Amino acid sequence: MVTFGRSLRPLWHLAPEGVFLNHGSFGACPKVVLEAQARWRETMERQPDVFFRRTTSALNPDNSLRQAAARLGSFIGARGDHIAFISNLTEAISTILRGMTLRAGDEILLLDCVYNSVRRAVDDKCRESGARPVIVDLSLSPDPDGCLARVEAAVTINTRLAIIDHIASAPALVFPVKAMTRALQARGVRVLVDGAHALGHVALSVDDIGADWYTANAHKWLLAPKGTAFLHARDPQAIDLRPLATSHYAGEPFPLSFDYVGTRDVTSFLTVPDALDFIEGPLGGAAAYQAYMHGLSRAGKDVMARLGLQPLAPDTMFAAMHAFYLPQRRAVAAEDVQALIDGFWDNHRIQVAASALKGRLVLRLSAQAYVGIEDYVQLADVLEREGWPGR
Repeated sequence: MVTFGRSLRPLWHLAPEGVFLNHGSFGACPKVVLEAQARWRETMERQPDVFFRRTTSALNPDNSLRQAAARLGSFIGARGDHIAFISNLTEAISTILRGMTLRAGDEILLLDCVYNSVRRAVDDKCRESGARPVIVDLSLSPDPDGCLARVEAAVTINTRLAIIDHIASAPALVFPVKAMTRALQARGVRVLVDGAHALGHVALSVDDIGADWYTANAHKWLLAPKGTAFLHARDPQAIDLRPLATSHYAGEPFPLSFDYVGTRDVTSFLTVPDALDFIEGPLGGAAAYQAYMHGLSRAGKDVMARLGLQPLAPDTMFAAMHAFYLPQRRAVAAEDVQALIDGFWDNHRIQVAASALKGRLVLRLSAQAYVGIEDYVQLADVLEREGWPGR
């Protein structure tokens, strides 16, 4: 049986003096996975021609990238030949938007907690095409049924695409994406799921969700190196799916056209099987890993409750991250968010995430395999000393 918590910290390069409660923003890659990436890089540099012309060649349907995609597909309940590796989710969103044909009057549905880079990409597409974004107001105290009802109510005859979050970034809410997808597709709306935080964070079956496209980062909860993400297409021929940069194999079908996009370092993609091995080995498997994180997050919520911090939603809408209102005696200012994040690290060596949501200051805390309940207690002590909540 795995002993989770601070005893696992030596498996990462994390600063030993720090308390890390913000895995959700940028992740943290285990040493053994980074060592696997270093071996791939050495392989690449030992014989670059063989690496690019054979090992990872888009002309070889059984190349090492395709093997890594097949392994990932087994983990997420999807076919590997429907998965393309990309550098990040932002790239995937732009890829789908570029492939969509939209006209003046068409609508793209977004949740009000949409990630900023996604909103900006949608705004660009709307300026080019004459389409318009429609924002679904879920409020800051949602429930799954209420979220579904509000999404359904926002659909019109002009809705062409809906981009829905699986786990929203700032509020950390887990949405009923399968039910949302079914309801939207029944109205003729194509669905793109932003799963940035879902891969490795919750049990995931992409084919069962059934979205037209599903994209997620692997550098967060799957523990792969930075610059690792995937794009899944239920029907690779539904739209013109091509990499944003036109390269030698742009004419190859999805996903092979994504395997070689110029001379780039693809070693992070090749370490996805090593990240899965780490989860299945030292972390005792995905079920044990996720159960620990989810349980710790709930326990951390109880620690925060002793200070009077209120979570944004019921436990049923959280998994390994919880978000809390952090009341102030004055209105939240734009600089408060970064001041809180910087101050807690610079003064106390505690890393947290914070945001301003609809005029309220929100604190987001991430559980992880290397985090223990004592980390939450240490944060609570600092919060109390500094006069939170109600400072």
